[in-house]
Amino acid sequence: MLGTLIDDIVPLIKVAVPSVDHLKTYLGRCRRDLKPQLKNANSFDDVMELIEDECSITNVALLETIVNKYSIQGAGDMILAYQTHLDEFCENKLTMFCDRQLKRLSSSLLTCETIKFVLKWNPSEHSLSSIRALLWKTFKDNQVEVVVIKEGNSITVTCYAPHYLMESLLVTARDNVDMLKEMGLISLTIGYYTVYDEHAIDDEVKSLMKKLEMVESERDDLLEENAKLKDTMNTLGISYEGREVDESNKSSIQSSESEKEEIKKKMTKAMQMEIDHLRSSLQSKTGIEETLIGVEKTLVEREKEIEQLQEKISLINIQQLKETSITLRKDQSTQSIDPPKGPVYVAIRDWEARESTQLSIKKGEKLEIKEERTEGWWLARSLDTDQEGLVNIALIEKDEESELSTLESLELFHYALTENVDIPKIKEIKTRSNVERASLFLSLIKQDSVLLDQLRKKEHGKPKAIRWYDDGVQLTSPSLIQCQEVVSLLTYKHHSIVIKESSPDVVCDLLPVLVQNEKVNHLTIRDTQLTQDCISSLCNLLANNKSLMELDLINCSIDDKAVADITNVLQTHNNTLRGLFFLDNPRITSVSAQSLSELIINNSTLIGLQITDTSISSEGILLILQSLTINKNIELILNVKDKNTCTEYHDYNIIKDRVIFM
Repeated sequence: MLGTLIDDIVPLIKVAVPSVDHLKTYLGRCRRDLKPQLKNANSFDDVMELIEDECSITNVALLETIVNKYSIQGAGDMILAYQTHLDEFCENKLTMFCDRQLKRLSSSLLTCETIKFVLKWNPSEHSLSSIRALLWKTFKDNQVEVVVIKEGNSITVTCYAPHYLMESLLVTARDNVDMLKEMGLISLTIGYYTVYDEHAIDDEVKSLMKKLEMVESERDDLLEENAKLKDTMNTLGISYEGREVDESNKSSIQSSESEKEEIKKKMTKAMQMEIDHLRSSLQSKTGIEETLIGVEKTLVEREKEIEQLQEKISLINIQQLKETSITLRKDQSTQSIDPPKGPVYVAIRDWEARESTQLSIKKGEKLEIKEERTEGWWLARSLDTDQEGLVNIALIEKDEESELSTLESLELFHYALTENVDIPKIKEIKTRSNVERASLFLSLIKQDSVLLDQLRKKEHGKPKAIRWYDDGVQLTSPSLIQCQEVVSLLTYKHHSIVIKESSPDVVCDLLPVLVQNEKVNHLTIRDTQLTQDCISSLCNLLANNKSLMELDLINCSIDDKAVADITNVLQTHNNTLRGLFFLDNPRITSVSAQSLSELIINNSTLIGLQITDTSISSEGILLILQSLTINKNIELILNVKDKNTCTEYHDYNIIKDRVIFM
């Protein structure tokens, strides 16, 4: 259009100007910087060529000046029509082009992670199209772009992709790693995570062989211990075959049998997992099938030996702890209410139920725990009133004054003799023979209540990496293998997961698995430092999972950037989460007030938001309160110290029923 404009106007200018010299003089006065070039322009065509060079697509001011100076009829309308088309182009098509470029820049190296392939390829035999085909087969995504290709004995391809795609790309790459190995893959690194490295195989094989040697050594130790126990049994002349068991001892033995069966199942499962792991590792790296068969046989033999030892030890302990079990059952038989079958707790203060599903309790009241649940509300039965209901675990504690049960006696006896318990009397018992230990231990804890209390606190205080509840599971400082085991064992009843005192790496590895799990609707992470990688994984979880309904982040070092990331994904990609709880995260400041306020306004699904023990100031609290006047469904949970700030808010009476102080 610019070329057409100039071509149409030049003949009109040639007719209208008095002379070339007059035109040159006028242009020199308008544009002093053109004087040197005008001196060399000897003809009208030379002058017009100079004018054409000074014009651009968005600037025809010099041409318009000449048209106005010489009042050239018709040329003004041409320039006006061109300016109209130019404005339309800038407003529509150019804006679209800029938007497209900005979106591309949003996936630039500054906001992306790197992906590095090392391929056993001859550079002369592969082209860029081969590399693009490899990326498509690996990721099935066109947002992975090649940055650098280095050639040598192999080809190294460095790519990048948007950070928010890292988790899904990682899962896809893991699924396709066998195909990539067939295509000549030497190593693949996505972000900080190494998906595959051929050079690391030798070290892993050596590690596996060391584990095999340890298994053989442990097997020999168990055989030796088993032989000693057989000698002890023969010396005592104890035979339990055909012995009649009286009614008072039946429940004790049944309890022991169920306990042994549970131990057997757990050990079988753990052994099988180890066998499967060894098989897959060795087969993929060395193909030593014969070694695997030997390992499996060794582990099966080890399992049988441990099972036999458990049976013999349990029989001895049950016989020698029989007296205590009988005493407990006699006391229970005098009660009119059914005796407890589960653990007994005692209420530490009075509490009135607020809902029909809850149980009112009095201080000192004893409760049988029927179900332990992850959210902290356990199903209990009062041993005074025989009523059932939910009780918060903060209101109860273990009944340390009740008689010892046979099961607890066995647990304490096993703990005292297998753990490094720094109590002189226990150390003395350890020096006695196997025959004397159980009877001496039982006599000691019956006579010494202080010692019993010490053992209970030590044994009960031991952290358990995995603790199953009726509604879910709690993982404390778990390993990655334990996390994978837990995920494989989840059923439709296990809808709640609690992760405590974990490392950021474990959380980053566990969250992508939960993305694909439709059973979990309640996730709690506490006492764990969540890095930016963890927050990215969490945002990916919120964007893709459609079952999660409640998210609790307690003492997780959450900062304002993390809050902004989480609230942004909840506004744009999530319509299932109903409860979001930030507790004990002092790095959350008033900067987050704007993000939280926008979340309340724009998210219609959320009905509960907690921001207790943060560093949000009074001004930030007031900003959040304003959003409650727009969203009528959400409840806000604050600290008691914020109550004065809230009551001074001018619209507090409108929202006071939806503001809760803790």
